Amino acid sequence: MSNKKILIITYYWPPSGGAGVQRWLKLSNYLVDLGHEVHVIYPNEKHASYMVLDKTLTQEIDSNIQLHPTKSFEPLKLYSRIFGKKSIPSAGFANVNKKSKIQQFIIFLRTHLFIPDPRKYWGNYAYSTAKKVIKEHQIKNIITSSPPHSVQLIGKRLKKKFPVRWIVDFRDLWTDIYYYELLNHSKFSNYFDRKYEKQIIENADHIVTASSVYVPFFNSKSDKIKLNKFTTIPNGFDAKDFKNYQLNQNKTFTLTYTGTISDQYNITPFLDALSQFKITYPEKAFCLQFVGSIFPNLKLELANKNLIDDTKFSPYVPHSESIDYLEKASVLLVFGPLNKHGKEGGIPAKVYEYLAARKPILYVGKKDGFVANIIHKTSSGLAHDNDTKDICQHINDLYHKWESGQGILTYNPAIMEYSRESQAKAFANLLQ
Repeated sequence: MSNKKILIITYYWPPSGGAGVQRWLKLSNYLVDLGHEVHVIYPNEKHASYMVLDKTLTQEIDSNIQLHPTKSFEPLKLYSRIFGKKSIPSAGFANVNKKSKIQQFIIFLRTHLFIPDPRKYWGNYAYSTAKKVIKEHQIKNIITSSPPHSVQLIGKRLKKKFPVRWIVDFRDLWTDIYYYELLNHSKFSNYFDRKYEKQIIENADHIVTASSVYVPFFNSKSDKIKLNKFTTIPNGFDAKDFKNYQLNQNKTFTLTYTGTISDQYNITPFLDALSQFKITYPEKAFCLQFVGSIFPNLKLELANKNLIDDTKFSPYVPHSESIDYLEKASVLLVFGPLNKHGKEGGIPAKVYEYLAARKPILYVGKKDGFVANIIHKTSSGLAHDNDTKDICQHINDLYHKWESGQGILTYNPAIMEYSRESQAKAFANLLQ
């Protein structure tokens, strides 16, 4: 057992909902199980500008974690009161409407007044609290997790003041994220954004990325660092979330997508393929299910492809309920967003929970990329690029397996590499 003390600084923490909160909620719990003293600094719900709430997640916090909620100043809360919450860009900018003048104005202000992001003012409150926690508890290890990337500036200030080991955790890319172009940066704002990114990379003691795909992007920002400064610890699944999971087949062939989806995601080839499947096999009934936030024109695209009557929509649901949707699914869908370089500009965290669900995965993105490799290594499905014919054939094959009662995947121990427990051990190995 270890008694190493860890301070985790993360913006997203229960009762915040969404994918961003899962990583450190789960890892913190398992680090406690490993014998670590864990402290977490996060903004109090009353002051934070969380897009979605999931109060059920507060019940999952280990009672031994020492919580340090803080105040915050949040411009987005003020904007949401003035312009309405729907006008505020959501996670992954899924709800961005380029024709909305209000949204484009908010994005302009976000990009030029709040560099690197509108949550930057929480930094002063978090920094003040962190100083007290470090002194009082003799903390030697700090982990800062982003996005929002302004969280990393807190770690930079603390590293300058205290003799701590500072580990930067990048759950996503920064200036190479797939939606970066939507932010409409000027040369001025882009310069400072990249400057902050470079400073963080150079000053951190170690950098963790949620995907090995991210490493070359971050490594290219400075010629002062080497590849041994990076470790990849992906997102994962918590086996505890699946303790009551029922491996049953739904009576309807159901293709399910859970989580946020924006028009930056590579969904059109799949919709074209599903439309072709419907035309070719009119006797084969199916249901397309979306659970979570969708981009504004998705319903129109579905209607144009004659799929809208076969589609069901659910708004954001608590995490425990999202697992219920996996139970009822026949096929689990993942669409990979690509950035301007044609690379994977984001790794959907849902893919890891899909592994534990043991339903076949249909992935459309980069056929030879990071997600494709995970699916192949765990025998969990197939990856596609934009080949509509191949996708349509895959849908038909999956339908036949489901129809014959063979729609459940056999257990593959390879998925345990992506368990939160394994990943907590990997983080523990990085501590001083």
